Amino acid sequence: MNTHHPSPIRRIAAAAFAACGALWLHPASHAQTAAVAADSRGDAPKGELQTVTVTAERKAKSIQKTSIALEAVSGTDIAEQGLSSGAEILKNVANVEIQGAARGSMIAIRGIGSDLPPGMGESAVSTNYDGIYNFRAEMTTLGLFDLDRVEVLRGPQGTLYGRNAAAGAVNFITRDPSLKGGTDGQAALEMGSHGLFRGEFGANAKLGKSVALRISGASISRDGFLSDGFNDAQASAVRIKALYQPSADTRLVAGLEHLRLGGKGPGFIAQDNWNNAGTRLQAAVAPTPGLEQVGYQNYSADKTWLQLDQNLGFATLTLIPAHQSGSGIVYRKYDSSRPPGSEEQFNADPAVARQNSIEARLASRPGASLEWVAGLYGYDMLNVQNCLANISCTSSLGTRDTTTSKAIFGQGSVPLRAGLRAVAGVRHTRDHKTAIGGLDGHWRSTDGKLGAELDLGANAMTYLTYATAYRPGGFNSLPGASGTFNSEKLKSIELGLKSRWLGNRLQFNGALFRYDYRDYQAVDFAFTVTGLAANFRNVPKQTIQGAEGEVRAVFDNGASLRLALNVLDATLGDLRVTNFDNSTTSLAGLPLPHAPKTSVKLGTEFPIALPGGSTLTLRADARYTARQYVSLNESDATLQPAYSQADLSAQWRSADDRWGLNLYVKNATDYVPKVANFVGWTLVGNPRTYGAVLTTRF
Repeated sequence: MNTHHPSPIRRIAAAAFAACGALWLHPASHAQTAAVAADSRGDAPKGELQTVTVTAERKAKSIQKTSIALEAVSGTDIAEQGLSSGAEILKNVANVEIQGAARGSMIAIRGIGSDLPPGMGESAVSTNYDGIYNFRAEMTTLGLFDLDRVEVLRGPQGTLYGRNAAAGAVNFITRDPSLKGGTDGQAALEMGSHGLFRGEFGANAKLGKSVALRISGASISRDGFLSDGFNDAQASAVRIKALYQPSADTRLVAGLEHLRLGGKGPGFIAQDNWNNAGTRLQAAVAPTPGLEQVGYQNYSADKTWLQLDQNLGFATLTLIPAHQSGSGIVYRKYDSSRPPGSEEQFNADPAVARQNSIEARLASRPGASLEWVAGLYGYDMLNVQNCLANISCTSSLGTRDTTTSKAIFGQGSVPLRAGLRAVAGVRHTRDHKTAIGGLDGHWRSTDGKLGAELDLGANAMTYLTYATAYRPGGFNSLPGASGTFNSEKLKSIELGLKSRWLGNRLQFNGALFRYDYRDYQAVDFAFTVTGLAANFRNVPKQTIQGAEGEVRAVFDNGASLRLALNVLDATLGDLRVTNFDNSTTSLAGLPLPHAPKTSVKLGTEFPIALPGGSTLTLRADARYTARQYVSLNESDATLQPAYSQADLSAQWRSADDRWGLNLYVKNATDYVPKVANFVGWTLVGNPRTYGAVLTTRF
């Protein structure tokens, strides 16, 4: 365990200058061009940046031509670097913080995420898997296997993504079956510290002229990081996708997916244990010694979906119906809220989680001068939990929440003159929620987007966007409680730049933004003279403003550099938290949780040509994050000081690019940060780990 203080920002800056100097001083070689874009081995000329195509605006388009602060992570990098969870995939993305959550992680973008319990509240970041929204956090635990890419959209996406996208959206996109070639695929095998063993595969089979099948799966087993064996990883998943494409005008993909989580699951430490670097992995101690090691989780989820794309001539019709369900148990023997011998009855989290959704949209033909998309969306959700951690229950019924949502939306881009385009969109949403105790609520919102895009040349574009978004209200549906909190509203103005220079070798993207964030949904979990209280409320007005700058560069010798610098000022309004004597204290003027004022993310790759045509690529990723609070109850106990982390790897690729071996060290500084805090208990991040990933393509 590292006992030193967190590295200051100047060490990151020094590393950046040193990396630049080393890259420029090395002579050109015949090494493979390293990637700085979504795919690490594309077809761009040697020493140039790749062109990354995304579907962030519901149509295929280059990132550099999309007027959104947007970043993509390739499935190739995810598999080869052994990024086995959503938190690991997103850790190097600018202005993104990962929050701890039960059996998963919640995402905050530009300081906005969620601290509300599942079911009672929803995240302000829309997480979508193959174009389908999912409100449960467990999906980010296993590691998203056989991925094509992950797209991260920063800023409100209220028009095309709708409710719960006030902070932005994250799209996890898996590989589809293909009619090209015959049978092919890829596989990865990973072994590492803490008993890590992980396998992943994806195989494509062409079954006829118009039918293809893709089968993929993953399994992970890892011992717990905490002293009681918790914070482990025991999970498996399988996915089957079938493609039917009888003509160029018709394409149908059907998918089935099953996920299972086991092991002990997330654990926690006492707040005081974190104050000493040597006890940050020392778990909480049970009243009866030994009982703290007794516990388990058992969660399974299933998903079925279709996507139909049909060319109608004047437009393309897309239909995406989906059904998702899940259930699980979380149990710790010494948790007094779990009556002994009744864990099957009292510990269902969730007892039932069910989602049905459908989206139907029309989109203009590719290459049309007037680009547009319009559609309808429907969503139905049921979430039942029988007892929450540290909340006593007297019956098997803990919470029962339902949500139905309907929306109509449209967005278009029209040329005004050469190099100048206007962008406009609108979405109307109606939400209806119910909960136990007769709670019933209706919310509606009309949100929009208005912007302009101006080409500054063949490889540069600036944009100005005004956008609004909303998150629906909800209930305090904990046993014995009541009350309703209102919807959130966000207004945003953003000025951005997308540019490439020096013959497509240097990229600079940047954004300035300001938010008017009203009725922030907050829950204050506090111990008072009457016991544990959960007070839900809306905080009238928050102000958020910031700047982002991202640089990517490639050099003649195939080396690359990535640097992101973010400055964020996210200030709470008059939030009042409850003290032990039932009095309140105002947190007005303090920063929002999960909103560090400064963050720096740096990465570099350096390829070395080896005899026989194989390549060795050395890679380093470093992150500096300024101090931030990890809970809405802002105090010394919930403050995470500024810290730095670094990941190192060395990857060998065969001359034919079919085989690869990556040796890595993650969190080389061995700094264990706080990631969440809940009424006296702290969840922590991962310590230093090391391992090897063997990959193959066939």
